[in-house]
Amino acid sequence: MITAVLLAAGMGTRLRPHTEQIPKPLTKILGKPIIEYSLNALKSSGIENIVIVTGYLGNQIRRYLKDGTHLGVKIKYCHNSRYMLGNAISLKAAEAALHDETPFFLLMGDHLFNKAIIEKAIENINRHPLLCIDKNPCYPPQVKDATKVLINQKGYIVDIGKNIPKWNAVDTGLFILDNAIFNVIYQLERQKPDLTITDCIKYLSLNVKPVWGCNITGHFWFDIDTKQDIEFVESFLRGALKCPESGME
Repeated sequence: MITAVLLAAGMGTRLRPHTEQIPKPLTKILGKPIIEYSLNALKSSGIENIVIVTGYLGNQIRRYLKDGTHLGVKIKYCHNSRYMLGNAISLKAAEAALHDETPFFLLMGDHLFNKAIIEKAIENINRHPLLCIDKNPCYPPQVKDATKVLINQKGYIVDIGKNIPKWNAVDTGLFILDNAIFNVIYQLERQKPDLTITDCIKYLSLNVKPVWGCNITGHFWFDIDTKQDIEFVESFLRGALKCPESGME
């Protein structure tokens, strides 16, 4: 079965002072760490082989999750000592652990995902590389700081970034990729050491192979960046806010 890479290396500066003591992926939503929601969604979708890339306060993540047995998954760890750089460097750190297993899932460790999003991506795995996109995000916080995406009429990404002039979808932070992404990282980091996955996806789609936008509109996802985001999501999961069914576990 396909392997999933979870990036959990960042410093979570926008959640300080909370993240001065605890890594962002262990921040709790209704008593459960953010990253555990992702692991539960992956497990429920039949994905049990997980590679977690740690960095800032990474030992805490390893101590909490261990080998994943208690969650029904098998976890391998990679460490990115350059976690203060762009998140593409964290993805690069996972390359050896994949052992050329492609395609693979890529998820951001500070996002929440309805398992239906993962299942939709699996259904379209033959169309990889792909990025799950939302064409009609329900809530302003999903758009405010989101990476925007411009999809052409054939469904492929022609532009991506936080400040692009035209866009018709947002990046949910869930991908299915293959080894081509690592070639792009090696090529681009020479010019930009602080390289992001967004940089790489744009280059990949325009210059190597088109990246397809897998439309998951109507399913719940959320990027946790601030204390306000935590409060917002907890209100949603308690049922105080309405949108598509969460499917969170």
